[in-house]
This record gives sequence, C-alpha cells and structure tokens, in this order.
Amino acid sequence: MLTEKQIKAMKPGEKEYTVSDGRSARGEGVLFLRVRPNGTKEFYFQRRVNGSKTKSKLGTWPTMGLAAARELSRVEKEVAVAPATLLDLMDNYVNKLVSEGAASAEDVKWSFKRYIAEPFPALVKRPACLIGPADIRDILSRMIAGGVTTYCNRVRSRLHAAFQVGLEQEFNPRSYQKTDRKFGLSSNPVASVPVQADWEQPGDRALSAEELAYLWQVLPEHLSLVTSELIKFLIASGGQRPEQLLATERRSYLDDHLVIRNKKGRGIEGERSLHVVPYNQLMRDSLQVMDEISDTSAYPFQGKAEGTALHTNSLSRAVTKLYGRHADKFNGPFTLRDLRRTCKTLMAKARLSKELRDRIQGHAFGDVSSKHYDRYDYFDEKRAGLRRWEAWLRKNVIAAEQE
Repeated sequence: MLTEKQIKAMKPGEKEYTVSDGRSARGEGVLFLRVRPNGTKEFYFQRRVNGSKTKSKLGTWPTMGLAAARELSRVEKEVAVAPATLLDLMDNYVNKLVSEGAASAEDVKWSFKRYIAEPFPALVKRPACLIGPADIRDILSRMIAGGVTTYCNRVRSRLHAAFQVGLEQEFNPRSYQKTDRKFGLSSNPVASVPVQADWEQPGDRALSAEELAYLWQVLPEHLSLVTSELIKFLIASGGQRPEQLLATERRSYLDDHLVIRNKKGRGIEGERSLHVVPYNQLMRDSLQVMDEISDTSAYPFQGKAEGTALHTNSLSRAVTKLYGRHADKFNGPFTLRDLRRTCKTLMAKARLSKELRDRIQGHAFGDVSSKHYDRYDYFDEKRAGLRRWEAWLRKNVIAAEQE
C-alpha cells in the first residue's frame, strides 16, 4: 500500500515508472501512481476490459492526495463497464443523423475521424462509460494547439450530442429494449467542459457591392475551378448554407430547382424540413461548368476523392486565404460565413422583402401559423426573388467588375 510519505520521497528516473497501490480482487481494477521523468506524479485507475487494459487519469499529486485518489478509485470500481466503445458511440450518433437525412451527417463523421479517431486511436477503443471530462478536454486542447478555433466548439457540441443520444438509449425504456449495444453511461462527460464563448460571438461583417464585385473578379484567377464556381453559386443562390449545399447529392438537383434537406428545422412528424431553391441563370451557368467536369459524380461540386463533395472546411480556408492575398482591396477581413450575411444584406438593396430573403435562405419561421398551418411552398415568389437578385448582381457586381 502506498503512503503519502513514500510518494513524496519518490524520485524521477530517466524513464517514467509506475507504482501500484496494492492488489485488488480480480476484475476490479487497480490504483497506481505514474512518476514521469520531469517529476510529475499522476494517479491512474487501470482495469482490464475485453482482454485489454484501459486506464483513466484521476489527478496529479499533490493537488490530489492519496486519500482522494483512493476514493475516486473506489467509485471507478463500482462502474459497471459496458463493452460499447467511444468509437461505437460516435458511429451510433452518425448513423442516427444519416437515418434522419441530416445534411450535417458527413461533416460530423469527418470531424470525428479527423479530430478524435485518428489522433486518439487508443482512446476511441475505450468503453464509452470510462470517458471522462479530462479526455474531452485533451481532445479539444489538441485542436486548439493546432490553431482550430470555432470548429473546436463544433466538435464539442457533436460529442455532447453523441453522449446525449447514448444516455437516452440507456434510460429510455423503449429504445433500451431495441438494441444489444449498451454504453453503460450515467452522465455526459462533455457537460463539464466549457464552450469557448469568445469564438461564438455573432458576426456583423457584410461585404459592400464594390467588395463583392472584386471578389467575383478574382475568383477564377486564384481558386480552383470547382471552388470558384461553388462560391459563385452560393452568391447567386442568395447565400445558401455551404454545409447543406455540399451535402446535397446530384439527384436533388432537378431541372428548375434543387432540394436541400434543412437541418435547422423539422417539419411534420419530426422529419427534417425540405428547402426548395429555384434556379436563376447564374446558378445554371455554374452547374453547367460542373457538368462539363463530370455529369455523373454523386455531388455536383465534387471533392478530390471519387464520390465525395468538396468539404466545407476546404472552402472556408480558400476564402480566408483569398482575403489574405488581396487584403488591400477589402475594407477588412471576411470569412465564408460572412458571404451569407452579405447576400442577405445586398438582397435588400435589390428590393427583396425581409420575409422573401428569409425564405430564400431557408430560415425557419417560428410563429404558430407558419409552423402548423402554412403549407404553401412559396416557389413562385422565391423564383421571382432570385431572378431579381440575379439582375441586381449582373448590374452592380458582374458588370462593375468588368469595367
């Protein structure tokens, strides 16, 4: 058995070493102290699950004393470990989004792989019920150290949602009986990890007509053809959400309109609502360019890999880099998200009403009449509005940049 006096006397070696706090009954797990070469002393609880050892960090000595570590170890021993892993939990959430037709499903899957599964291969194999706030903190800290800001909050939110789905599955008496996959969750470890609120401040940047004209001019010169035409399509369509547009397959691009499954709202009986966007000629021109590249690809704005769409993060980085190369031509920095606000603002100059602009951009209407009684699709109004917006763009943006 360890003592505080022994821990205090332990000296660091050239390599880290561990000291166990005695023996435990088979299968219960054990508390041990890890001494690192820099002198740091950390308490861990280790157990064997499905034939593999898993360990959870409890705290650092002397901030955490031996008595407190033993108490936490006792609590850990009482946890009934379910076999389903963190990777199973993330896959479970992604599958739920796919079954609902959520536009964000592919992006969520990509972010889990990019920021969790690949950099933390051992962690994702650990039972989900043994994942603690410190593990979530370490995932997000690595992202922040790599220069990721706002998207760090997105990953946090998605992990929180994945654990919530797991908790509901665990405690909902109906869903619990429908699956053999058990997570053994009792709480959501992400809840204790704060959102980085300063990265969530609402933006107010909107490009002027002159700035938008210059942007339109330099697009084909400094970005790939697919990226350039996608940004033109986003602008011409009145500022659709890029992540939803990119998640929309070619089969949803019909003769005179496209259909976007709107992840921001739900329609009748909980189904994801559909957002219909009529074409104007500028939108058709961009789609024709994409067809000349490939008219059989799964997504019109295809990515580098066969059968995939261009990723939103790649598009966002392209816009940011484009500004960096031409900073002297703009009134300040702007991002991909600012283009949606730009369209919303400039469509007002094209004499489109706020209600029509909201409908073109697919905003949800929360009043009782709109939610429960209004089943009109406003297709003709949106088509007329987007044609008026096209005429304004040709006069104030496209013609202006050609002068």
